[in-house]
Amino acid sequence: MTGRDPEALARLRKIRDALGEDGAPNRVNLRDYAEPGSPAWDAFVEASGLPGHKVRRATMLARINQAIDALTAQLLGIEAPPAATPPPVAPGAHEIDLLAEVVNETLGEPRRIERQRLRRLTPDGIRYARAFLADLRENPSGPIEPPRDLLFGDAYSERFVGEVEVERRPFRTRREAAEYLAPRLEPIRPLVADHAGVWSWLGMFYFADIARVSKDGNVWLSRLDDQFIMGTSDGSAWGARPLHYLWSAWRLYEQFRHDHDSIAFLLDQDLTERGYLTTRIFNTNRIFNSAGIVPLVIRLYTQGKSQKPLLIRSTGGLQHLIRVLDQLERTYDVYGMEPEALLAVLPDEFRAWDGGPGPQAAA
Repeated sequence: MTGRDPEALARLRKIRDALGEDGAPNRVNLRDYAEPGSPAWDAFVEASGLPGHKVRRATMLARINQAIDALTAQLLGIEAPPAATPPPVAPGAHEIDLLAEVVNETLGEPRRIERQRLRRLTPDGIRYARAFLADLRENPSGPIEPPRDLLFGDAYSERFVGEVEVERRPFRTRREAAEYLAPRLEPIRPLVADHAGVWSWLGMFYFADIARVSKDGNVWLSRLDDQFIMGTSDGSAWGARPLHYLWSAWRLYEQFRHDHDSIAFLLDQDLTERGYLTTRIFNTNRIFNSAGIVPLVIRLYTQGKSQKPLLIRSTGGLQHLIRVLDQLERTYDVYGMEPEALLAVLPDEFRAWDGGPGPQAAA
């Protein structure tokens, strides 16, 4: 291990984020993102082989994830997660009910498993999980518990490194979810920080506890699997990470671990809440990952547990703020600035929202 390893890890994560954005090329040569002989290049070569030609973006993302896992495990002094072995092809949605019947006949009536060692879904496990969600959308009154072989069978999931255990429990708010997960994941935090397989498994493990169920017992699911599944089976779609209910709660809690009060509005919302303000924060990666903009948005546009009226199209409202930040980015590092520094460079109309109800008071 060398002193350059943290630098390599940070660079590889930035490359992966860039390749996960919309508009990234379909075929990628690592030379376009990392200098040959640099720490990131050497770490990639050591984990995945020579990267001297163009490959599919999904292939490059999978190799970068492999290098990140290996390098993070080295830095932590633990064994790297095993490479996924090719399991049987994941069943389609129409096969899930039949598969459940076979499992029930073999193992008896399924028992709700309350406590379990941390696992990760394999690529085929992620496909299987998406098939389960697709089937539940078609049959919302169907079983809400994910198939046991998906969660605990070696064909679709694998034990993760370390001795972390999690137990089933409902999470009412993001704070409750984060306060439970953060201390348990702390020993391997860098390794699970954005590990698609781990967070997809957690999304399925807690699915029955956090999915929204109507009064008639039907499960309500949006069209977005990303709320429970992180990434795709080929490792792409990293830009959708903040949509994941559990990861986004944990990430906010960790990012603001020294100042939870500044984001209390988000932490104390229901775990599955996606109002206008929350959606704009979570759907824009550069805002979600900014330690200054997130608390500034909450400071300007919320009052207690509610968002202020007229924040959408009003002068100095949220849409206006996003446009102004895009302009200021040419001069300032707006996504790295503290809230007070940001407020100081914003036009005067935004200060009307600071500490008051906003322009609706004059209506």
